[in-house]
Amino acid sequence: MQGLRIFCDVADLRSFSRAAELHGITQSAVSQRIQHLEELFGTRLLDRSKRPFVLTPAGELVSREGRELVARYDALARSVSRLDPERGGTVRVHAIYSAGIALLNQLRAEFQLQRPELDVQIEYEPPAAVAEAARTGRCDFGIVSYPEQWPGLQSRPLREERMCLACGVNHELAGAERMFAADLDGRELIHFTHELPAARHIRSYLVENGAEAVFAQRLDNIDTFKSMLQATDYAAILPLRTFLAEVRAGLLAAVPLEPKLERPMGIVYARGRLRQAAEEFAVFLTENAGPMPADDEARAERGEAA
Repeated sequence: MQGLRIFCDVADLRSFSRAAELHGITQSAVSQRIQHLEELFGTRLLDRSKRPFVLTPAGELVSREGRELVARYDALARSVSRLDPERGGTVRVHAIYSAGIALLNQLRAEFQLQRPELDVQIEYEPPAAVAEAARTGRCDFGIVSYPEQWPGLQSRPLREERMCLACGVNHELAGAERMFAADLDGRELIHFTHELPAARHIRSYLVENGAEAVFAQRLDNIDTFKSMLQATDYAAILPLRTFLAEVRAGLLAAVPLEPKLERPMGIVYARGRLRQAAEEFAVFLTENAGPMPADDEARAERGEAA
């Protein structure tokens, strides 16, 4: 079934390399899986004499019917797994909005390729709601910032996120090599609303470094932050990962802070152990949702595209 799944992805993506990346294997392994299918069916599924390759009539048929077979197999596997609540069924995750929606969706898709019998559902809520969902069992685990502050929950680290000064590309600070925290004294900033953990930690960081910033606006949504930064002369301290796309697109600038400031991200869950299916996804996240590569950070801070 996995060979058929890989072939269908090659057919859909029209790319060996992208299918290999999707499945976490080499292009050679993808080619071998398809060759095995061709031997099984006794006919060519791809016409490799053309660039890019095209599907043969048999390949078109296998792609169309195979996708339905894969979907039916996955549905069957999920139904069987529900009979064992420890290993199967639905893994429910609640996460804060700034946890990285694109990253989590990508990792969920990659995980479900390995465990198609599982249905991973991710909902996004404010931090307090995520913690409450984890505490009451409405989700298997939550993803929050500053995970150790939530009472009644166990936590494990996920990653440390670099914080930077974010501002519009025409802002007077946009071209600065770095921003010393003390130099933010008296400067107007957009800040997080009081109930968000980031608000307290950023303010403590500024005070500890001799700065008393003026918080001109308080917001609770990263997208609103980014829109306001593009439209005004304000700046804000944000996790670099949350506005990296805007830096690459030339819409916002990222200025490194001195001393460095990081936001810890973690997984929280009710006291006791996670059931096996949730534990597997939690481990997968900790292994694959780590900090940004240093090269990506450096390029973003220089305003370069990836």
